[in-house]
Amino acid sequence: MKLRHILLVITLACFTVSLTAQTRRRSAPAPGTTAPKLEDLPKRPLDTIPTSDPETKIILFSNNTWSYYRPSLERLDSLPVYTQHWDTTGVFAYRDIAYNDLPPVVELKLVDDLTQFKSPVTGKVLSKYGPRRRRNHNGVDIPLRPGEPVYATFDGRVRYAKYNTGGYGNLVIVRHRNGLETWNAHLSKLNVKPNDYVKAGQVIGFSGNTGRSRGPHLHYEMRYQDQTFDPEFIVDFETGQLKYQTFALEKSFFNIHSRASEILEEEDEYDLPLLTSNDSGDSTSQDILDQIAEAQQKEKKAAVQQKQAGISSSGAIYHTIKSGDMLGKLAIRYGVTIDQICRLNGITRNTVLRLGKKLRIK
Repeated sequence: MKLRHILLVITLACFTVSLTAQTRRRSAPAPGTTAPKLEDLPKRPLDTIPTSDPETKIILFSNNTWSYYRPSLERLDSLPVYTQHWDTTGVFAYRDIAYNDLPPVVELKLVDDLTQFKSPVTGKVLSKYGPRRRRNHNGVDIPLRPGEPVYATFDGRVRYAKYNTGGYGNLVIVRHRNGLETWNAHLSKLNVKPNDYVKAGQVIGFSGNTGRSRGPHLHYEMRYQDQTFDPEFIVDFETGQLKYQTFALEKSFFNIHSRASEILEEEDEYDLPLLTSNDSGDSTSQDILDQIAEAQQKEKKAAVQQKQAGISSSGAIYHTIKSGDMLGKLAIRYGVTIDQICRLNGITRNTVLRLGKKLRIK
């Protein structure tokens, strides 16, 4: 009886070993091939996870991958900015538009509030925009440690995301709804693909040293219809702050010698009230509204004091438009409201302020 049990155990063991060997042979890759990658396995959606952004959800897949899902942004697919001159294979998308065809000034509405902006990185600009030796330096260089995250500056859609042999290395180009494009070069790794919609602050890649680069850094450009201009007109990279909510992009800024540090001569004391940070280092839309309300309250108080003192307010005050001026900034500077400036000049809040034009303030 014991011998019969022993023979049975041996037989089962041999059968198990044989079956296991056959299974391994069937599952092993054929000679000369490699095992399938995780991303190549069957991909079925398993679950959807909400995020803090109501427009964004995360889909988890059966092959242990995930992706963003933004159904509300699909309506943007038909916008001209995302259909015309939309090239996902080449870096330049506006070859048929010449410099002379561009308008004298383009009003770029950058954000409605600060949640729609994130500095791509924060750090000191090592190499600025402008001529550099025998070639033009069409952006700014910010040194970083390898692998640091690089963020989308504004909401937009990825037009280009791959390795570029022209010197940029791994390059991500994001086009924004106002037509502005931001270029992020020398990345070690890409975190997006063409036609992806991205939100400000989303990680689009990681800093590196790919392409024509002498050390890990981010080469960052801003372009409008392929024309470059100094990104420091708009972003303070050292503090990570946005300088303007609406920016008047002059045609002259597309000159490689047109640098923000040399053109923006106006003092900053009137440039930043709408974008200053609170004690915690963060600024919200409510903070901005509170600052506007405070400025308007000061105006009313000053008007009452003038009336009580018997001071006439009939003397008109004018302001000549300079680069970077916008109605909100002028209202705070002179202690008036935007509506008052519009009423005195017969304009609206959306009117483009022409350089050299005189506006009546009071």
